[in-house]
Amino acid sequence: MLYHNIAVEAYAPREPKMPGPLCAFTVDVEDWYQSSVDFDAPISDRVLRNCNRLLALLDDCGVKGTFFVQGLVAEAFPALVRTFLQHGHEVQSHGHSHRPLFAMSRAELRRELDYARKTVEDAGGVKVTMFRAQDFSIRRENLWALELVAAAGFEIDSSIFPMRTKRYGIAGWPAGPSQGRLRNGAVLLEVPVAVTRYGALWLPVAGGGYFRLLPQALLGWALASITAAGRPAIVYCHPYEIAPQETDDFKGRVSPMFLRSQRLGRRHFAPRMKHLFKMLPFGRMDSVLANWRFL
Repeated sequence: MLYHNIAVEAYAPREPKMPGPLCAFTVDVEDWYQSSVDFDAPISDRVLRNCNRLLALLDDCGVKGTFFVQGLVAEAFPALVRTFLQHGHEVQSHGHSHRPLFAMSRAELRRELDYARKTVEDAGGVKVTMFRAQDFSIRRENLWALELVAAAGFEIDSSIFPMRTKRYGIAGWPAGPSQGRLRNGAVLLEVPVAVTRYGALWLPVAGGGYFRLLPQALLGWALASITAAGRPAIVYCHPYEIAPQETDDFKGRVSPMFLRSQRLGRRHFAPRMKHLFKMLPFGRMDSVLANWRFL
């Protein structure tokens, strides 16, 4: 399959090693107001409180995860990155700012990716090899960004949403892991977040609003069907999704309709994650990829 001179080869369904995690729990570490409303706003200590709540949930459930950390968060709170590591979690990169990659020039994106990797590495003292673009902002028109992702030293990418939605995604992209051979000769392992077939439609079941609003039974069925089809299920969330009352802090600063949409389903997030953690074997992304024989 060829996308804008990028050769994409989907991996065939495979059997995982057992025992081991089949589903990856990942967190895009960002501060809601800065990432969703004002890109130039400072990172607030709300991100610390929300991450601590999320860490407590994971500790209580005995689950390890992968934290894709925004560079500005790593700069503002480097001890938070070390805390993730101390709890046994994996840390990777979620960009530096929260500006969409498709709005950047090549020079701007080179700087973004350089800062994205170095800030997390400096804060945590570990090598960063995976990248997830803010808001899945690698789309069909800026697939050239993958060349710069590889040139920045990343080996695994999780930036492409494998179906088209109003805001992001690429229709027809492989739903499971694939190998991308880039024009500059580099090779990237592309690992998209979870989507599955539901009748004739593709259904997004990976996280965010989909995870908060879809029926819990449907989510469980969908994730189990993905692993049964021979590929890992990659889910994601944001730290603020565990904080249903946080949107009250922004009344008068953000439109009521937007706040209402952002608050929907947050109070259900923690209980449904506990349910899914009991139902399916979750773990860090590196452990999941190793169990599925991609590492």
